[in-house]
Amino acid sequence: MVALLKMPAHLPEESWADRRMFPRKEFHATVQGHRMDHTIEARQMPRLSLMLRDLSLGGLSAISDRPLSRGEHLSVSFPQEGMLRGWDAFGRVIRCDPSGMGYRVAVEFDPLPAA
Repeated sequence: MVALLKMPAHLPEESWADRRMFPRKEFHATVQGHRMDHTIEARQMPRLSLMLRDLSLGGLSAISDRPLSRGEHLSVSFPQEGMLRGWDAFGRVIRCDPSGMGYRVAVEFDPLPAA
């Protein structure tokens, strides 16, 4: 067993990126989202367009033209590109912050597909 004789002067703070399970890939595309909750806002405007910023197996970051509620459930449709088939993902909004281009949205994908 090893003991520290002298504590380091500065311990680095763990950033959000260091805690990620899956690496992010910068990805620029426009995808379609569908709000799945039964709130008034979601029922009035169920469809939205998301401009992707980055993507990973665990979620995505995108710009939305309208605000979304934290915890709101979404389905996201990724269109076919070349030889790659299109696919759908389900997730929930982790955060939504205003930005100069709209709203920066972070979505965490559900670990299991919806039945």
